Amino acid sequence: MADASARQIEVFRMVMRLGTANRAAAALHVSQPAVTQLLQQLEARAGLKLFDRPKGKLTPTPEAHALMEEVERVYEGLEAVQRKIVALQSHEDTVLRIGSLHAMAASVMPWALAEFQRSYPRTRCLLMVDSSKVLREALFQGAVDLAFLGDEADTSGLVSSMFYQAPAVCVMPATHPLARKQLLHPQDLQEAPLVGLSATDPAQRRLEAALAQAGVQPRFVIETPYSATQCALVLAGAGLAVTNPLVAREYLALGLRSVPLAADVWFRALLAFKPKQAQSGAAQEFVGLCRRWLARGLPEGSLLGEPALNSP
Repeated sequence: MADASARQIEVFRMVMRLGTANRAAAALHVSQPAVTQLLQQLEARAGLKLFDRPKGKLTPTPEAHALMEEVERVYEGLEAVQRKIVALQSHEDTVLRIGSLHAMAASVMPWALAEFQRSYPRTRCLLMVDSSKVLREALFQGAVDLAFLGDEADTSGLVSSMFYQAPAVCVMPATHPLARKQLLHPQDLQEAPLVGLSATDPAQRRLEAALAQAGVQPRFVIETPYSATQCALVLAGAGLAVTNPLVAREYLALGLRSVPLAADVWFRALLAFKPKQAQSGAAQEFVGLCRRWLARGLPEGSLLGEPALNSP
C-alpha cells in the first residue's frame, strides 16, 4: 500500500469538515472533479472505503470518522507548531536573563531595556546586577543567558569578548573651579578630596598608578565600589571623582560637570556567555541595542568591541 499524500489528506479533511465535495473544492480553490479524484486515490492507497456514495452524495463511513479524529490531532499539532514559530519570531512568551555589572546597570541597561520592551513587549527580561565573580557563577549555573562583566573577571571556561573600553573622566559640581577646564591633568588633582573606587577595582589601580607616575599624592576621602555612588557623593559635595564616563553622563543634567582626564585610566566591560550555548534571537537583539546605545554615548577615544554571540 502506498502512503497517502498530504494533498489527499487535506482534501479528505476539508470534505469531512464541510460535508460536500463542491464546498471542499471551493475552499481549496480546485475543481470538484479534482476533489473526487483525490478522495478516490486516498481510498485506493489506504485500502479503505471512506465514503458511501448514494446518488452521488458523500456519506462518511465509520472508518472515515475514525481517520478524521487522527487527522484533526495532526492538524492541531501543526497549528501549534506554526503558532510557536510566530511567537519565536516576535520573541513572545520568552524570558531573557541578563547579568550586568553595576556601571552598565546604571547607564546602558535602563535605556536598552526600555527600547527592547517597546519592540518586544511579550518578552520578559530579568536583570541581575552583581559583581563579576557572582555573575560568572550565574553563567555557569544557567541563571543568566549572558553577562556583562568587568575586565577583572576570570573568563576561563567562558566565551567572552571586549564589549567597550572608555577613558575615565573627572566629575565635579558645575560650580567647581576645575569645571571651567576642557582637560584635566593628574597634577590638577593634587590635594583635592577624591571619592575613589574600591582598591581592588582595575580602574582605581590604574588611576593610582597614573597619579604616582605624575608625582601626585592623592587624598582619597571616601571609597565605594560603584561609579554611580561616586557621582552621587560628588553631587552632594563630598569631593571629586575619576569615574566611568557612561555613568557620569547620567548625572550631568543633575548638576555635575564631566571633564576628560589626560591619564592612562580607562573602564572596560566584557560580554560573556557559556560555551556551546548559542544565543537566542532575543539575546542578539538586546546586545545589538546595547551596542547602538554605546555607539551614541561613548566619549572620544573609546573602543567598541564586536561581540561573538555564538560559541565556537
